[in-house]
Amino acid sequence: MAHRILYYMVDGSTAKAQQILKEWGVDDQIELIGCAHEPLVDPSPAQMVGCEGFIGEFGPVSAKTADTMADAGIRIVSSMSIGINHVDVSALAQHGIITTNCPGYCSPDVAQHAAGLMLDLMRSITFSNREVLAGAWEPTGGYTAHRTQGQTIGLVFFGNIARAMASIVQALGMNVVVWAPTKTREDLAQAGCTKAETLDELLAVSDVVSLHCPLIPQTEKLIGAHELEVMKPSAFLINTARGPVIDEESLLAALDENISSNGARGIRAAALDVLADETAPNRTLIEHPRCIVTPHTAYCTDEANDTLRRMTLKAQVDYLVRGIMPEHVVAA
Repeated sequence: MAHRILYYMVDGSTAKAQQILKEWGVDDQIELIGCAHEPLVDPSPAQMVGCEGFIGEFGPVSAKTADTMADAGIRIVSSMSIGINHVDVSALAQHGIITTNCPGYCSPDVAQHAAGLMLDLMRSITFSNREVLAGAWEPTGGYTAHRTQGQTIGLVFFGNIARAMASIVQALGMNVVVWAPTKTREDLAQAGCTKAETLDELLAVSDVVSLHCPLIPQTEKLIGAHELEVMKPSAFLINTARGPVIDEESLLAALDENISSNGARGIRAAALDVLADETAPNRTLIEHPRCIVTPHTAYCTDEANDTLRRMTLKAQVDYLVRGIMPEHVVAA
């Protein structure tokens, strides 16, 4: 009898996933129950009936939902993401339900997006375009641009995405400084990077700061008023990690201060692919003259999406069909 998996997608489509299962020769052993849903809405008890597995695109799993999943007979939850802050892994584990994620599935994509945002800020591309659209034509307007060669970028944490980012910016002639408490000086030197012993040390020397940390209690509002004061007033801030890593009110104040002080204080500009609340995005940041916001799209390429489907499906097939532990099980 086929193992039923709730395939909880925004569009509800199972077509591409079915093709992968057929390619693997297990399409007769897995029944995907496609279910369209609004982003960030937990699955309902009725949707889980008879399912042994759950694959979620933008579906959170609260403690209450974990209870319902256990009652339904779900044994494995696979999140189509790297970060797992939207899934109550501990609550699932209490019921014997394992959780898997997809580390590294979009590393080159997010790194390239972050590098694109960096170049956009450094060359004032979007900001200049806004002025042209408004009727201006002033090539030397706004802030002064600089070459990437000889500039310093600070990477906050050093996982797969940050490693990919380091390679890109090194090719552009930039010096790379990293604050990653779990990495040794020798680890970073092998990647051509310099270790900062503290976050403040990294912030003080960086012309660009790019955030690549997970959202955990220790990183929530990691970048606040103090950290923004430590940064150079000519510096740029990029966030392709998680929105709550930045205190958005402090960021707004720092951007405003840079404008009012004619570049003497605050920070020059920011580019964000994530916001603290993406169900009700911060319009003041989105509309700020020194901020670029993209809609959490850094990960989104055909190649990354295919990898994501394959990683989550493989976890389910390994556990439910083959009876082996999946590769990327998240510790409770």
